[in-house]
Amino acid sequence: MLHGRHLLYESSIAGRSAVCKGIFMKLECVGKQIKILRLKADISRSKLCSGLCSNQLLFMIEDEEAPVDTILLFSLLERLGKSAVWLTYILTAKEYGIVLLRERMEEALRFGRLEEAKKIFRKYQRTNPAGNNKILCMYEDKIMGILALEEYMLISAKYREEAYGEAGGKRCAEKGQERHLRLLDAACAYFLDAVRRTIPVRELSNGGMTRQLLAGNKLLGMTEIENILLYLFVQQLSGKGKGQTKLLLALYHYLEEYMGDDDLRAQYLTKTGMLLGELYLKCGDYSACAVMHENILSLNRKCGMLVCVLPVLEQIIAAYRGLRDNEKAEFYLLHKRNLEEIFQEAGVSVDCVSKLYYTFRPCQYFVEGKVIAAQRKWLGIKQTELIVGIYKNAESLSRIEHGVANADRNKIAQIMERLKIDKTRYSGNLITDEYQILELEQDIEKHLARRQFCEAGHELYMLEKSVDMKAECNKQLVLGMKNMEEYRSGEKTCEEALLKAKELLELTYPLENLESRGKRNARIPFRNEMYLFNQVCLLLHKAGKTKEAVERMEEMMRKYEGMGKERKLHTKNIHLCCINMCMYLEELNRLDDAEKIADVLIKEEVLNGEILLMHRLFTTKFDVFEKRGKNIELGKKYLKQAYLLSEWNCLNDSKKLEKAIQEKLGEEDN
Repeated sequence: MLHGRHLLYESSIAGRSAVCKGIFMKLECVGKQIKILRLKADISRSKLCSGLCSNQLLFMIEDEEAPVDTILLFSLLERLGKSAVWLTYILTAKEYGIVLLRERMEEALRFGRLEEAKKIFRKYQRTNPAGNNKILCMYEDKIMGILALEEYMLISAKYREEAYGEAGGKRCAEKGQERHLRLLDAACAYFLDAVRRTIPVRELSNGGMTRQLLAGNKLLGMTEIENILLYLFVQQLSGKGKGQTKLLLALYHYLEEYMGDDDLRAQYLTKTGMLLGELYLKCGDYSACAVMHENILSLNRKCGMLVCVLPVLEQIIAAYRGLRDNEKAEFYLLHKRNLEEIFQEAGVSVDCVSKLYYTFRPCQYFVEGKVIAAQRKWLGIKQTELIVGIYKNAESLSRIEHGVANADRNKIAQIMERLKIDKTRYSGNLITDEYQILELEQDIEKHLARRQFCEAGHELYMLEKSVDMKAECNKQLVLGMKNMEEYRSGEKTCEEALLKAKELLELTYPLENLESRGKRNARIPFRNEMYLFNQVCLLLHKAGKTKEAVERMEEMMRKYEGMGKERKLHTKNIHLCCINMCMYLEELNRLDDAEKIADVLIKEEVLNGEILLMHRLFTTKFDVFEKRGKNIELGKKYLKQAYLLSEWNCLNDSKKLEKAIQEKLGEEDN
């Protein structure tokens, strides 16, 4: 077995998926943080909210007197150069339902299920009418533009296919395109409407936007940039893409300078570069295209992101061929073919992650009523006991727990305090009043993912000194990371680390919940709890108790499976756990189960456009085929795919995989 020694392919809790487990802030800190960040950046309230919402609404948000829609929250933070993708959201049942509708609608669009998307969109409009809300109107305009664009692309593709067998096929294809010009015009109009909801349209046409971006006088959220890119893309499709280069370059430099989150920067630089690269290739500026795409692909490789990367790979291959650099062209062609092959094997079209309107945001959502009900039942508190001094009768609480009614924010805070749940709406791992502390936690995770333990240890010390260690969330995250570092350094034995991990987890999530199949507590774990649960299972495995680790993992997976269609809103919570379980199952010779889970996880990763850990799944598949002793050639292909993926993502694993290929397949096959 390639990972039998557990040195390389153990999915560390400090790995990429752990990085995405989330940052959590107090309810009263969401608006407060926006205000702190705004003042530190010396940005006026009117400038920050310009086009997004009224000055008065932002004032109320900063004073925690008004709730904020997730789209507006994303835009406000992103205009400040920060990201909201690390947050986990505890929402009302109505808010959760709206998020679910958006997810389902956007998924249907990605996969070309237009009639389904239209049906969901109509339901969404009835459920969440936009009224005069700029953000909601902007979102509706964008969706209507996407619907028109997708229908145009679908019908145009059909005409092109029909034209292949005819004389004058090109002419026929152009004729088909003309027939559907109205769809393209409609898409352009909708995207322009989406842009003008928050930005004066004249700024796009008169160069004002370009000048303001280059001078650092313009603030944009990623959703706004996406609207601009969609509008420019449709213009390119209709042959009206002249004069876009300066604006696209300005957007590119803005993203490089102001977008602080690597994942979002990678995805939006790729989208911008995809449009800019098309213009460079058309005018024969191969050098500019190659230099830009090297930067884009380097960032994507480090982040393990694949959103819109395949079109960029096509462009950089064309650029290097134009420069007669065949070695570079062949390097990228090799990886492009490998990625396309993986998509094909997973039964997924590469188009699903190459849509300009698709952005992978690993947020997670929980329904506050379900959280309250689960915690109350676990603590053994009756509804009549919990409502004393808050509600007059238990029916009010029952309606909240069942998602029939929404609670007053202050009353929710009182209820959560009694249930020993941190008073949160955007809630979870770290309780802090400083956004800089949240960023410090992200830096620690990145160091741990890269095995830079000295740097992580120093920053971990700083983190512990910077947060309130009386808060259970803080204890779980900070002491959980310290626990694993002490185990790795030899300061703790495996058994000592295992006991500490269990102790930290059970501060808020007793393991007996799994042993009783969740009957006492139906709540699925928050990310900090899932982080510690995975740590427990990893240490059980290290202690030679792999069977027990797998049993616990399978119970946890059953809890998530019970969520049905809502499970996808919590994917990042369980992804790393599943990867570890997949490897453990192979070690226990449950080969069919290991292969099945590996296939599911590979498909999940390619659907998300995030592939940093995928090489470990292909390694597991190789081990499965090697144990079976059948179809060895297919097993060899999996090993080669694992190597190419690790090389693509710039991981140290690639050197060890290259050595494994030489040992397993023979140097001549490498």
